[in-house]
Amino acid sequence: MQRLELARAESEPLAFREGVTFPAEACGDEIVGVDDVVVSGLLEQTGRGFSLVGQVTGTARLRCGRCLKEFTLALDEPVSLRLVSATQAPRDEEMQLSRDDLDVRYYEEPVVDLAELAAEQVQLATPLKPLCREACQGLCPRCGADLNQGFCACPRTTDSRWTPLLEWRKRS
Repeated sequence: MQRLELARAESEPLAFREGVTFPAEACGDEIVGVDDVVVSGLLEQTGRGFSLVGQVTGTARLRCGRCLKEFTLALDEPVSLRLVSATQAPRDEEMQLSRDDLDVRYYEEPVVDLAELAAEQVQLATPLKPLCREACQGLCPRCGADLNQGFCACPRTTDSRWTPLLEWRKRS
């Protein structure tokens, strides 16, 4: 079951824990794969709708932005949403959102797609430039050798535009 029916929480709060599956493509280009993703939490009815508070846990396999090797990112992301019927959504074409409005999700059908929710949280947890480690040296721009394994045979060159700065640094 990857869909959570809101009607199940109308009479009393509903605790849930569900393993979900979804394609890595649902999370963006940096994600190679996702494993063992679990969405857990508590769904309860509130005055205007429902409140969902929980966690998304699991692992994501990412590709390093420098050396292109795969690495694993542990996921433990908190989730806090207010679920409100689309009939109660504001109808103004232009409106200013407050901080409290950012965690509201309007629904047409009274269900929560847990796979969609998990994919969204994985995408939010993914760094803009994923790195296997902070000190990753990347690849040589000439021969493509992995500089984390050591220097390659390419001659070292410097950009001549930096020469005045290097001379100034030597004088200081």
